[in-house]
Amino acid sequence: MRLALLLMLCLLSWGCSAIPPAPGDDSIRARLKACLLVGDMACVVDQYLVLQDIGRMPGWLVAFQNAFAVTNRKAGECEKVARLVHQGLVKLGERPEFIRFSVSGPSPVRVLGFDETAQGVVVKTHQVSTMGVHVAIRLGNKIIDAYTGLSGLPFQDYVARLRTSPGNRIVDEVVKEL
Repeated sequence: MRLALLLMLCLLSWGCSAIPPAPGDDSIRARLKACLLVGDMACVVDQYLVLQDIGRMPGWLVAFQNAFAVTNRKAGECEKVARLVHQGLVKLGERPEFIRFSVSGPSPVRVLGFDETAQGVVVKTHQVSTMGVHVAIRLGNKIIDAYTGLSGLPFQDYVARLRTSPGNRIVDEVVKEL
């Protein structure tokens, strides 16, 4: 019942597009996928440990969890974060993609910002790049990085929060590797 509720909330509220639990999945694997869908890192860790029947977290799972730390929310950390998130999602059976956001236009200033909101109001704009390039992860229609956490944001919402100099525009492209 709780799994069905989590999945329904995810699908209705967040437009999740990670691979949902399949009919043949055992209950632990299904719970793990549901945790991924709603972006609950603590739940992902707990279910993975149960699934693998191990008492400690493997290094890649610790790195995956730490990728979302507040200390990674600064310019210059995005490639490291993207690699860690990509690796973690692949290990958990997902198919993430790297996506690069670049500033293009006449202004020589190539600063890229990301708006943090609370209840629909911008409370802070984080400087994510001083060189006009930011890398994140795309999982289905969600964009995931240190600023969004594991729950991510729908692509259009994420792009709407990106900021650059007047006259410039932001271009996105999927890249195979970093």
